[in-house]
Amino acid sequence: MLTKDDHIIDKFREMIEKRYNYVELTQRFDIPSSISEETIAEVKNYFLNTIYPPATERKQLEDAFSNLAEYVRSPKKIWGLFGNMAGAVFKFGRHFMQALKAGFGALDSFMGAKNFELSMAEIANKNGILPPISDEDFEDTMYQLPREEVEKFIGDVKGLFGAMVNTVLLKKTLAILDNVIETMEKKPNTYPAADVDGIKLGRGLLEKGYALFSKYDEPTKLAIVEFIFKNEMWYIDSIYKKKEEK
Repeated sequence: MLTKDDHIIDKFREMIEKRYNYVELTQRFDIPSSISEETIAEVKNYFLNTIYPPATERKQLEDAFSNLAEYVRSPKKIWGLFGNMAGAVFKFGRHFMQALKAGFGALDSFMGAKNFELSMAEIANKNGILPPISDEDFEDTMYQLPREEVEKFIGDVKGLFGAMVNTVLLKKTLAILDNVIETMEKKPNTYPAADVDGIKLGRGLLEKGYALFSKYDEPTKLAIVEFIFKNEMWYIDSIYKKKEEK
């Protein structure tokens, strides 16, 4: 049975589905020719299946999320798996630290975007908003959050996608995380299965980002990130304008 928090999360997904409707987007913006309907569909699917999966599927991921957060907050836990930095640089090349930091930067942005959901759920619960949640209830809930928190959320979303644009570096990050997972699995007494699941979750998030961006050239990748940011800002601005005109 879905909880009140689950309903706000699923409403979150529904609103993303609406604002990445291709026909409406073409009416709202002058979309660059390099961004096709298929590209928009891929971006929307990344949101809905990777960042915000349905509430019913998320139950299995909760422990992995919390364990991934521990590593994102303390990346030195990962560094320790390589023995020493000189050996890691020798194995993965001189961009080892850059690749690791970029990957963890993306995952940190992911955590920020996830935390925004919790803030939304807290406001909805405090205001006694019960399912089924209308679009207006959802927008009222978002409007009651501090504007800087909402804009931080958009910054986290942009940061996540922006960190995945450098697909050459991202590919190296994936290879590093493969090595991390392999090492952790060889030491089950040191690294609990939940920790390994957390790193696997992070790797999966980045791998899907690689699949999303690797097929495009550099200008198109940057245009996609800017377009996502523009659409998210449009949505927030439209909510504020609607509420303040009442």
